[in-house]
Parts: sequence; C-alpha cells; structure tokens
Amino acid sequence: MEAEVIAVANPKGGCGKTTTSVNLSACVAFQKKKVLLVDLDPQAGATVGLGIKSGFFKFTVKDVLSGFIDDLREVICATKVKNLYIIPSSSPLVEVEVKLRRQKGGGLVLKSKLGPVLSEFDYIFIDTPPSLGVLTLNAITSASRIIIPVQTQFYALRGMSLLLNMVNIVREKIGPDLCKVRVLATMYDARTRISQIVLSELRKNFQREIFNTVIPVSTRLAEAPGFGLPVISYDPHCSGALAYKKLAMEIVKDEKR
Repeated sequence: MEAEVIAVANPKGGCGKTTTSVNLSACVAFQKKKVLLVDLDPQAGATVGLGIKSGFFKFTVKDVLSGFIDDLREVICATKVKNLYIIPSSSPLVEVEVKLRRQKGGGLVLKSKLGPVLSEFDYIFIDTPPSLGVLTLNAITSASRIIIPVQTQFYALRGMSLLLNMVNIVREKIGPDLCKVRVLATMYDARTRISQIVLSELRKNFQREIFNTVIPVSTRLAEAPGFGLPVISYDPHCSGALAYKKLAMEIVKDEKR
C-alpha cells in the first residue's frame, strides 16, 4: 500500500499552513501511522517548528529538487515525534525555484522523487510557501489531496480562487481525479462576529469540502514552534492540540472510506 500524499496550500500568508502541516503530521503519527513531512517552503517554518536545526542535517529538499541527491532517503531526518520524519528546508531553496521555472517538467520533479518511497510511509504531507510558484505546483502535482487552510477572518477567501484555478489546470493536464480539495477553517474565535460569519460562509459554499474540525485561535499553537515541538507534545490538552487530534482522526477516517 502506498502513502497518501497531502499538500497543505494557500497562496495567502498567515492562514495556518505551516501550523497545520506540523501539527496534523504529528497527530497522524501519534495514531501509529508512519508519516513524512516535506518542507517545501524556503522559510523552513516546518523544519524549525519540529526542532530540526541546521547542524542536524546535511542535505535539504533543495538538494533533491536540484538533482544533487537522487535518493530521497538520504535527506529524510527523524524528528522528536515517534513515527514522524521530515525532509528539511532552508532559504537556498529559493535558488532552485528559479531554475525549476525554466526547466521543462519543473513542476513534476518532486512527484518523481517521492515515487520510490511511497511504499515506506502511510502519509506524506507537504508544507508549501505562500505563493503560486513552481514549488506549490510541485506539491499539487504530487498530491492526491490538498488541504486549504482558511482563517476565519476578514479577507479569508483571498487567494483561494487562484489556488483552485491552479488545481483545475493541473487536473486538466494530468487527470480529473487528481487533487481532492478539502477546506480547513483556522484561527476561529467564537467571541467575534467576523469569525462566526466567515465560518458560516465557508460551510455554505464548501459543504462537501470543508472539514468538520475547526482550528481555534490558540496561544499554545503559537508558542509550540518556539520550543521545536508540535502542540500535541508541548501541551496535549490545550484546545489547539485537541482540534488537530480531531482533524487527524478525520484524515484517517477518510482513508478508510
């Protein structure tokens, strides 16, 4: 059985992509699933958020996409979380992005590199940069499912239409069944009217796509990366940890359908 590849994407920054990538990966790993997280963001937020410092690894995703490393296994690092592994990132990834734009088939490099390790994991999550460049395209072409985190705040839907257009283009070129889209409401604050309104709109417009789980505003979610830990390890009983545990259960349940 091959891993399901799930990209977490939204070109709008500050919507909780990296927070979701790190914490969902960790919570799925806690369910005794073997998980790989690919940090495809030059800002390396997922790498730092899991406590992987520069001295801990020799190679990064940059070396994979540039062709310097052929075997993806050489880049995979263990994390502090049992069953959770990561392909780290670093700022030089930006240089590779420029080259991939000019390269024929540059949007399919990650897909080909992931192929040999699909049977070694249950899930592979891909954290993406806040853009619609070739790195995000690599994530989309590799994935069977895309999670779009949307904060329940003003301007929430900004960027979603652009991402959905890219997904549709990829479907037309590669296959209509590619990239099942799911929407995740994040940063929900039940005390504010705007959060209530935006969540209501998301549920109305994305009835089939939206997860039942809603990720709340959480101080612990914001604090955990500073300690190099997912929130389930930092404070397993806080609202953010409980929400991502619930989301992980939805993900695994979807697989069984």
